[in-house]
Amino acid sequence: MCGIVAILEVGRAGSVSRGLLDRMAQAIAHRGPDEQGLWVEGPIGLAAQRLRVVDLATGQQPLANEDGSIRLVANGEIYNADALRRALLAGGHRFASRTDTEVILHAYEDDGPACLDRLEGMFAFALWDGPRRRLVLARDRFGEKPLYYARLPHAFLLASELKALLVHPDVSRELDSRALVHYLAHEYVPAPHAIFRAVRKLPPAHYMTVEADGTETIERYWTPPRPTGAAPSAPEAAEEVVGRLRRSVASRVLCDVPWGCLLSGGIDSSLVTALAAEASSAPVKTFAIGFDEPTYDERRYAAAASRRFGTEHHETVVRGEDAAGLLPEVARVFDEPFADASSLPAVLLSRLAREQVTVVLSGDGGDELFCGYPTQTAHRAAEAYRRLPRLARRAVAAAAERLPTSHRYMSFDFALRRFLRDAARPAVERHLRWMGSFPPEGQARLLAAEAQREARLADPYATAREAVAAWGPETASDVATALDLLFYLADDNLVQADRASMSVALEVRAPFLDRAVAEYALRLPAVLRRGLWRTKPLLRRAARSLLPAPIWRRPKHGFGVPTGAWLRGPLRQLAVELLEPGRLRRQGLFDPPYVSALLDRHLRGVANHRKELWTLLMFELWAGAYLGG
Repeated sequence: MCGIVAILEVGRAGSVSRGLLDRMAQAIAHRGPDEQGLWVEGPIGLAAQRLRVVDLATGQQPLANEDGSIRLVANGEIYNADALRRALLAGGHRFASRTDTEVILHAYEDDGPACLDRLEGMFAFALWDGPRRRLVLARDRFGEKPLYYARLPHAFLLASELKALLVHPDVSRELDSRALVHYLAHEYVPAPHAIFRAVRKLPPAHYMTVEADGTETIERYWTPPRPTGAAPSAPEAAEEVVGRLRRSVASRVLCDVPWGCLLSGGIDSSLVTALAAEASSAPVKTFAIGFDEPTYDERRYAAAASRRFGTEHHETVVRGEDAAGLLPEVARVFDEPFADASSLPAVLLSRLAREQVTVVLSGDGGDELFCGYPTQTAHRAAEAYRRLPRLARRAVAAAAERLPTSHRYMSFDFALRRFLRDAARPAVERHLRWMGSFPPEGQARLLAAEAQREARLADPYATAREAVAAWGPETASDVATALDLLFYLADDNLVQADRASMSVALEVRAPFLDRAVAEYALRLPAVLRRGLWRTKPLLRRAARSLLPAPIWRRPKHGFGVPTGAWLRGPLRQLAVELLEPGRLRRQGLFDPPYVSALLDRHLRGVANHRKELWTLLMFELWAGAYLGG
């Protein structure tokens, strides 16, 4: 695992500055504190900050092919490296190390960018093809590893994190107003956008080539499959899923450093832990985090799973009193505004795990592949709700508004109001509105006049509509799966997993995102993966022989954070200070009276605006770190 950086000088003579390249790499040294490597030759410079996980003795980056004409820096792990190495050796290649990363180099020599189809793993890399005077960059299929880039008049830059690009003196910090619109709508900035106008993100499952003269091309190399062929029975499918997941876990526990599992006590992480315990000759180290607010706390389920599998269990607790001091650190970790509140416990959980291990396995991807989110069943309810007479819908909505406000986990009043507000809309829009904070009409009230003019009323849902149309969904549940996989997983969950873990040089591996597991799941008829009113029926069936019944039977419990209560309690002062009208007026982005009204209603307990206020709070903390206020 590494942090990588590259500079390609375009259209002018001279050599890349080693000093600048070194400073950019040092900005992400937390990703790879074990060693640094730099290579500069004329207009191209590559650098890597390495975290040694496989082959602790050799494998220093940048790597070179046999004659030194091709150079590579890469972040991630290639899980089928042994099989690829054997094939490449049989083809006449010579290896200088045991590191998994070197197979990328030699596979590219044989196949060019088509080698991406042979790689199974998580990765982001930059490769300098000397004979063709071409820079090639690529990301893995689901987006586990990040890659930012910036085009300058005379240079092309790339890095694992945005903060490395900002070291370059010519990268502007001018806010991208359209990216701001996306952030306010989704609570994250989706690829290819980035919060600064000069920067972009390479989307998952894409590669990019940059020629010596600056010419660029971007191509998709993999598309998630759709259901095809005859469907197996549910028992057959469950057995196949377990078999594929078992092989995936076995490949992901192979490393030369201590490893463990993140264990929430839910089905996904418990399944991974069960299979990891099978593959390990020693007790597996497991890590959990909880809250002092009981309805949000899952530690008892994690402890039950730990006892079942005989793990060495470690846990910690997040308290609202600690959040005010930690949130500015979290905002700096993520580089862009990021309003998924679970980023705070994710950072703390990573710190806990890093005290014991260098690699952890997670349950990421299980919900997206096996219809695990409550929105799956909510879409079914919405289709029924849309068929009700208008007067009946109005009566239900009026009754919902009279419910008292609660800040418990997934409180009935909060969930019902959000459901009703958008249930009658088309599936793509209602899904994104349910998941996000400020829809277009909310942004029209929130954004100051100048900010609205700059954003030119960008449609935050347009890209998602196009992506879903290309997916070809047949039902609202299919729409939800497409959006969860292409956007929420890639731009929220995996961003969180990478930044939180790599802030302390912890490598997270996600067995559910193994290509064999994911493609099998996605080719199954949706009716096998989704339930009528219950989430993840197929995975629950698969888990019966491995997990205690209280775990596989329990309802979905997301990685929720009691932000609503915190904003009225230990975070009240921080919110009041950051959203103070004079401060917002000087900033010029948000309408102070509108924001004050949101905050006032929440603090008085007459409304639950936790999502909207958290989105604004995290933006202001990010602005303080990256815009100077």
